[in-house]
Amino acid sequence: MTDLHIVPEEEPDEPQRPAPLALRYYASELKRHREAAGLTQAQLADLIPYSKSMVSMIETAKRSPLEAREGDRVTSKFTEYCDEALDTGGALGRILPLLESANDVYKSWFRPYAALESEAKVIMEFASQTVPGLLQTEDYARDLLRSYYPPMTDEEVERQVQGRLRRQEILRSDTPPLLWFVLDEAVLRRPVGDDSVFRAQLERLVAAGRDRRTKIQVMPFERRAHAGLSGMMVILQLPEERAVYAEAPGTAHITTIEQEVAERMLSFNAICEKALSVEESLQMIASMLGEP
Repeated sequence: MTDLHIVPEEEPDEPQRPAPLALRYYASELKRHREAAGLTQAQLADLIPYSKSMVSMIETAKRSPLEAREGDRVTSKFTEYCDEALDTGGALGRILPLLESANDVYKSWFRPYAALESEAKVIMEFASQTVPGLLQTEDYARDLLRSYYPPMTDEEVERQVQGRLRRQEILRSDTPPLLWFVLDEAVLRRPVGDDSVFRAQLERLVAAGRDRRTKIQVMPFERRAHAGLSGMMVILQLPEERAVYAEAPGTAHITTIEQEVAERMLSFNAICEKALSVEESLQMIASMLGEP
């Protein structure tokens, strides 16, 4: 079975930019209500399905509590559990809309994930339809976004392209994450953009797969049914816990609940086990470029 027990080397703490004011306000209110209830962080964690680490990171404004979006409403299960456990009368929930920034390059429902991705030490992703955002070329991303319907304005397309390029900055940092991608063969067989755009994207995949910090596997059609048929998923190894991200059109869901993360980890292991090896996968992509 494919070994996924990746342990990145510990790195010294890097200076952090001050958290946004709204996030610091939420953090201070959470701490105020917790202390008013006479609870420690550990005791609050015992009352909700989240770890003490999660409570601590949100109380210190290192983590946003936002987890998903339903229509026009941002949601946070963490906040719902804390409001109930601390009997706040919904005070924390009323702060959630303040945590969004209309000027952010990311869609509102994607912002919580982008923040977590930037912290991750290891990123594992199964992609069922398109090349993962961290590996997309600028032209591939642009043509992909232009295909969406209802169509976006040119300004919105460019804003989202810049968002994807911003995400890729973590790959050029002093401590880039370890990456493990499994791509369904459909990702490689459906061209996006013209032939030159798609060829450049395949070349990007080959180059990425030859980097020692990145593993790419392909799930070929011939393997038939597999554990990833329910759709894309991402597992993030964060400094103190793990998170799972899944999305559907216009919405996204993040969870750090360990049981759910463990279940998705089992699925990812099963996908890796059934996919082509890293070497076979790179050979397959290279052959599509006419390389031996």
